[in-house]
Amino acid sequence: MAISTDDRAAVAGGKPAKTKPFNKEKRYGEPELKQLTEALEQGSLFFAHGKKVHGLEAAFAKVIGTKYAVACSSGTAAIHGAMIAAGISPGDEVITAPITDMGSIVPILWQGAIPVFADLDPRTYNMDPGSVEKCITPATKAILLVHLAGNPCDMNAMKEIAARHNVMLIEDCAQAHGCLYEGKPVGSFGAMGCFSYNEFKHISCGDGGVICTDDEKLYGRLRLSVDKCYNRSPTALDRSPTFLAANYRMTELQGGVAIAQLEKLPSIVERRRKWCGELSQRLEGVAGIDLPVVTHAGTTSWWFYLMRINESVMGAKTDEVAAALKAEGLPVAAHYIGKTIYEYPLMVNHSAFDHGAHPFAKREYKKGLCPNAEAILATCIMLPVNEAHDQQDLDETAHGIQRVARYFQSKRSA
Repeated sequence: MAISTDDRAAVAGGKPAKTKPFNKEKRYGEPELKQLTEALEQGSLFFAHGKKVHGLEAAFAKVIGTKYAVACSSGTAAIHGAMIAAGISPGDEVITAPITDMGSIVPILWQGAIPVFADLDPRTYNMDPGSVEKCITPATKAILLVHLAGNPCDMNAMKEIAARHNVMLIEDCAQAHGCLYEGKPVGSFGAMGCFSYNEFKHISCGDGGVICTDDEKLYGRLRLSVDKCYNRSPTALDRSPTFLAANYRMTELQGGVAIAQLEKLPSIVERRRKWCGELSQRLEGVAGIDLPVVTHAGTTSWWFYLMRINESVMGAKTDEVAAALKAEGLPVAAHYIGKTIYEYPLMVNHSAFDHGAHPFAKREYKKGLCPNAEAILATCIMLPVNEAHDQQDLDETAHGIQRVARYFQSKRSA
C-alpha cells in the first residue's frame, strides 16, 4: 500500500501524529485537602485513634461488595498481609503469574514459600486455568491471581480449580480498581482481594493498600497481620502476639486522601473504558497488531493498553514498531517488564538472602517455563492510559498507530 506524501510516518520524514501533549488533569484537589484537614483536626494521625482509615475500610468494602476491608501501607503489604492471614508458611507453594510486579512475589518469598508460575493466555494476558491446574501439587496452598492491566481473570474457572483442590484463592487487584467479572467487582471472588493505592494506580494516596474479605476469621487474622499481631480489641485479655506479623499500618492522612480518591473512581474508570474502547474500535483490522482481548464476561478498567505486534505480518520487529510509534509522539514502551519474573537474577540465583538457604532454592527458575508469557513480553507494546485523555488524543493516537502499520506494510510489499 502506497503512503501518501501528506501522511508519511514520522520515521519516514512526516510530521508526528501527536500535535499536542496528552491531556492531563489535576489529580488531587479540594476533596483531598478537606479530608487532610479533618484528619489533622482529630489531633492524632494514628489509625486506631481516628476515623479516616476506618471510614475508608467501610467505604471500600461497600464498593467491592465484601463484608470486611482492612487498610494497610501498600499493595505489596496487602498481599503480604493476605499471605500471613492465609497461614502461608515455609515450603508451601503459591501459584501466581510470571508477568506482574515484584509486589506480587515478595510477599510469597517473605513467608518462606515457593512461587510457582502458571503460563498466560496470549491475548488476555491473564493466568491460563489449564496451566494453573498443571501447577498444583500436594504442597500448593494458594493461588494468587493477578488481574493484569485491569482485565479480570477467568474467575469461574479459577474458583472451580481452587475449590476442587482445596487451595485458597487470593486476588491481586493492584491494577484492577473498577474491574468487573460477570458484573461483580474483582476482589470479591477469592478468599481475599488485595488492592493498591500506589501513586500510579487508578486511585492513589501516594502509597497504600486494602484487603477485602467475606470471611470473619480471615478478617480477624488480617487485622493482626498488618499490625504486628497486636490485638486492639477492647475486650482482649491478652494482647501478646501469637504469630509473626508486620507493621503495615495506614495513617489517617493516607486514609483521608484514599476516601476522596475512592469517590472519584467511577468517573475515572468510565472515562478510561470509553477512551480505550473507542481506540480498539479504531484499530480493529490494522494488519500486524493484535489488540488486547477482554476476558469473556469481564469488564476491564484499563490500567494500561497492551497490544502485541505480529512481527511476520507487520514486517518489522517489535522494537522497530515501538521506535516508530515514539516518533509519532506516542509514549509507548516495548516489552513491559522486559522479562518474566522467574528470569530475574533473584529467582535464577536464589539470592533472597546474603547467606542461608530459602525454600525456593529447591526449585529451578529459567527461561522456557512459561512460553506464552515469554512470547507476550517479546512482542508487546504498552501504551499508558489516563482518564483525562480527550478526543484529540484518541484521534492522534489511532492515526499514529495506523500510519506506522501502513508504513511497515508498505516497506514489506515494496
